[in-house]
Amino acid sequence: MPKILETTFARGLALLMLACASILPCHAGATLSTAYSFTNLGDGGFPEAGLAMSSSGALFGTTSSGGAGWGSVFELVPSGGTWTEVTLYDFTGGADGGNPIGDLVIGKSGVLYGTTNSGGANGYGTVFQVAPVAGGGWNQKVLYSFAGGNDGAFPAAGLAMASTGALFGTTYSGGSSGLGTVFEMLPSTKGWTEKVIYTFLGGTDGANPVADLAIGSSGSLFGTTSQGGSVTNSNGTFSNWGTAFQLTQKASGWVETILYTFTGSTDGGAPESPLIIGTSNVLYGSTFWGGNDADCPIGDYPQGCGTVYELLPPGGTRTGWTETVLATFTGHNADGSHPYGALGRNSGGQLFGTTYSGGENVNVCLNAYTGCGTIFYIKPPAKPGGTWTKTNIQLFPGSPSGGTPNGVIIGTGGTLYGTTTVGGNAGGYGTVFVLTLP
Repeated sequence: MPKILETTFARGLALLMLACASILPCHAGATLSTAYSFTNLGDGGFPEAGLAMSSSGALFGTTSSGGAGWGSVFELVPSGGTWTEVTLYDFTGGADGGNPIGDLVIGKSGVLYGTTNSGGANGYGTVFQVAPVAGGGWNQKVLYSFAGGNDGAFPAAGLAMASTGALFGTTYSGGSSGLGTVFEMLPSTKGWTEKVIYTFLGGTDGANPVADLAIGSSGSLFGTTSQGGSVTNSNGTFSNWGTAFQLTQKASGWVETILYTFTGSTDGGAPESPLIIGTSNVLYGSTFWGGNDADCPIGDYPQGCGTVYELLPPGGTRTGWTETVLATFTGHNADGSHPYGALGRNSGGQLFGTTYSGGENVNVCLNAYTGCGTIFYIKPPAKPGGTWTKTNIQLFPGSPSGGTPNGVIIGTGGTLYGTTTVGGNAGGYGTVFVLTLP
């Protein structure tokens, strides 16, 4: 089951969370602090997306509920080691949209762009902007309301911005087959125009994308689908475990190429995190399921606790893209389970990320999963072809310091920033966290 379909369940459990005595750091010298705890009032609650950072160091994000009941857009402003939360907009669930669960992207003049999973003129979600106003304040504007037909429905991912100013995104459903789309938002002096550039059919091409797209240097789009895909190998036929894909613009339109089809076994399954582009166009991502099912302690979910993987492009003896699993999660204390959210990659090639559950052996965040999640990093080998090494940096205990994190971004000096869907010291409605590394 995709993690996105379990969020209502997560919110209900958050209200019953228990306090936990301490944080359990796994990496000597790492310091976790809570920049803000949401109250589910005017500031919003239950953030389900990651963060965006401005050039001044301010953090921007969304909450999926609270505010006026339908989520919010917020800013955290740093000053002298403390953070001040400013709510920029509260969604009403009507024509303006509701329940934003995708990452924001920052455009020119500090304009924020994002999606809502519901609301809009037709109730199928929106693409919106929140722009600063001269003299102070912010103004929200709906750029497009999905109609639920061929144009798509219920966007779950954030947006990617091209150098031209065009925005690219995905919808979880809708399209001609009802299994999701990739769309482009084109700006002009008359406004914005939505154009579907690919519709998923649910066969080998994949279905139901939930993660942000990545834009390559040539303008190609890279992404994942959480479901769909079908592949046959010596072990049999494997279907509906998701894909990694590329969309390339040709004279005839955009053409999809499947880079890899997941089998749900040791290679992973159900990718719900964005791909990131590394050196030499190597792609990195994670899968929510798959890995080593025998070493994953969750009896009701025999598909494994997830993986982090790389996709190597064609070159040398490789005629196609090649997937390599860099880390497999077990969920055993203190290892995490079910990696989720954006990975961060530093200049040394290390990957940083979060797991949705696992870590400390507590059952106070989600009763379907053990543990409240972790922050981890994966170090590349000294020589090509060697083994990557995974280290748990931080375990989340729930309250007061958060639980079920949504990925990380890397700031100045390697500091990590992110959100947790639940936990915090203001009722369990989620947090923004800061992890300082030694």
